[in-house]
Amino acid sequence: ETNSVYTKKGTGQQIYEGLLLYPKATSQIAKTILSPVTHARNFVSAGAFATANGIIPSPTAIKDAYQALQTGLKGTRKQNDFYRKLLKLGVVNSNVRLGDLRGLLEDIDFGATVTSDKALRGLLKPLSKLKQVSQDLYTAEDDFWKIISWAGEKSRLGKAYAAKGITRTADQLDEEAASIVRNNIPNYDYVSDFVKGLRKLPIGNFVSFPAEIARTGTNIIRRGLQEINEEIILPNGQVIKPFQG
Repeated sequence: ETNSVYTKKGTGQQIYEGLLLYPKATSQIAKTILSPVTHARNFVSAGAFATANGIIPSPTAIKDAYQALQTGLKGTRKQNDFYRKLLKLGVVNSNVRLGDLRGLLEDIDFGATVTSDKALRGLLKPLSKLKQVSQDLYTAEDDFWKIISWAGEKSRLGKAYAAKGITRTADQLDEEAASIVRNNIPNYDYVSDFVKGLRKLPIGNFVSFPAEIARTGTNIIRRGLQEINEEIILPNGQVIKPFQG
């Protein structure tokens, strides 16, 4: 008997994974975290979502976002408490393409089965380190703009409330800004189980991303309409629209 998860699977499942899902997973690794071109595209597309929400980054937000990133780059990992706070709020570590890839690798027990042989582990060890570094960078490229978006949304909310004499606590502003980022920027945690399950099919790559484009695109319009029309009644009975501008 063996403790290998892979050998406990049925013959049909082994054949399906060996012939279809393993090549698909390997291809997706090459197309994403190991591709310099895709890294650049990932950073630019993440910035485009911030722009779509009307975010203009301030120098302070850029500095804080960079220092909070969890990478080996010089100057990062300097605001780990800040990053943990954003992680708790659901703002960071939610890259959609990477979520699909991680899910597929877990489906086929990629790490456990491909490196089960001792000799093969030695050959793949350098590649494993490269994969981890590239994966951290891929996550950071997405996190950078989400942190900037969160800071921008929090600042705008705070100024809008203050201008109308409405009091909000820091925690309330944190959560409201985080809610906007979670709903208006692609987030793997919000992808349905049905869409996530499509990654197991031999056709189609990163199906969660277009699904999230549709969800967040709708939410951006919905949020805009909400801010234009939302009314708040003050204690004195006055009705105001704090976000209309």
